[in-house]
Amino acid sequence: MTTPAVAARTVTKRFGTITAVDGVSVEIAGGEFFSLLGPSGSGKTTMLRMIAGFELPTSGRIELDGEDVTRQPPFDRDVNTVFQDYALFPHMNVRKNVEYGLRVKGVAKSERRERAEAALHTVRLEAFGERKPDQLSGGQRQRVALARALVNEPKVLLLDEPLGALDRKLREEMQLELARIQRDVGITFIFVTHDQGEALTLSSRVAVFNAGRIEQVGTPREIYEAPATEFVASFVGTTSVIGEEAAAALLGESTARVLRPERVRMATAATAPEGCVQAPGTVADVQYHGDGTRVRVEIDAGASLVAELPNRHEGESVPALGDRVTVEFDRSDLMTLERSTSHDQPIGEKP
Repeated sequence: MTTPAVAARTVTKRFGTITAVDGVSVEIAGGEFFSLLGPSGSGKTTMLRMIAGFELPTSGRIELDGEDVTRQPPFDRDVNTVFQDYALFPHMNVRKNVEYGLRVKGVAKSERRERAEAALHTVRLEAFGERKPDQLSGGQRQRVALARALVNEPKVLLLDEPLGALDRKLREEMQLELARIQRDVGITFIFVTHDQGEALTLSSRVAVFNAGRIEQVGTPREIYEAPATEFVASFVGTTSVIGEEAAAALLGESTARVLRPERVRMATAATAPEGCVQAPGTVADVQYHGDGTRVRVEIDAGASLVAELPNRHEGESVPALGDRVTVEFDRSDLMTLERSTSHDQPIGEKP
């Protein structure tokens, strides 16, 4: 079995009476773009800081390439961290910012210059070496911070919500850049974010954190299409919950089920096709999103179903608030979830 680039072994971190990370075990393979996803306070950033060495676990251990580094200081670990605030030196130009870590290590000037130029080329800023940070855009400053981390040639790059300060359009552009850079350099990226779309877009695998524990580890497709728990289903994307009473009335079963909005559609026939369920109800909300329209329908069986509809062509009607409609979905698209997961066994080992 290949030794993981990073492994957490039953790691717990307490701050006084607060348990920030609770018995987390996960393995991250070399070359993965691995995201730690979760809401504020879920433990993802604390987990990243323990991998970096900025926090010591209360119990458990951190391994890098099979070596126990739990008690090693940050500067002795072959990792670098990129923070949301960039932490660039305002009085230094871009090239000197990128060279700084090498200068501290005593690397010769000619080698520093060569490696800094290569790092700036990787982030497509080779023409900006003489500029100061305040002469750059937010996206450019973020790329300088990446270059400064990459120039040290770490085995693992840790990114703590690095795109959080950027506007939406720039964020989307930087997501593409991050994915390209990671492919180009081929090192392990561990990325902390609370943005579900960002995690699904960038990652080879995702660990979903909740209340200090990992609810699920999987590929973006697995996390979205086969969520393991109610929390994962509700946090990653939008879900409609069909409770036990509604399931009994609508499906003839008493097990609560959930459904993604893109699986719900407006019925076009009076009777349901084979394998399909139809549910009459009243439109309770309509939201236009540019590339689609989200319609929430309170069905008569006693549940609220959300349908993600493609935008209509001119002349076609869109359901309006208060309209009586019938929605339908395929039985095969229903999901059954656990209410919580057991954390007694390590999870996250890459097959």
